[in-house]
Amino acid sequence: MEWKTEKYKDIIRSGAVKPRPGVLQLMDEAREAGIKLAVCSAATKSSVILCLENLLGLERFQQLDCFLAGDDVKKKKPDPSIYLEAAKRLGKSGKNCLVVEDSVIGLQAAIGAGMACVISYTPSTKDQDFKGAKAIYPDLSNVHLRDLEAILEDNLVVS
Repeated sequence: MEWKTEKYKDIIRSGAVKPRPGVLQLMDEAREAGIKLAVCSAATKSSVILCLENLLGLERFQQLDCFLAGDDVKKKKPDPSIYLEAAKRLGKSGKNCLVVEDSVIGLQAAIGAGMACVISYTPSTKDQDFKGAKAIYPDLSNVHLRDLEAILEDNLVVS
């Protein structure tokens, strides 16, 4: 297992893995609008830090308002604990949060936390049942902050 972890870290450090399309643009739009950003991952803290520093860049990583890893909570997704803790640290209620997820397990966690969720699926998750998602995208390259704000506003009106 240790060899596998080290190989994974080498791949991340090499720059061969790139952020999903549209992620950095959306993060920058949110930051410019004064919207708080959090990253919640089931992976270990050391793996999350490595990924975020390499995929987002050090400056974007340091600008996150909150980031939580699997070892920051007692139960992992689909349990909503990680999202509830992030909302608490951001000083927000669940209904005022919008989660971007890539899997049904993450979607279940977001819904369990009372948060609206949009899906940006990956090749390995594209066939999952995303029932309950507010929107489903192959990637975020054509998604802008105004699109996500409209989804969140619609969710607030409905609930």
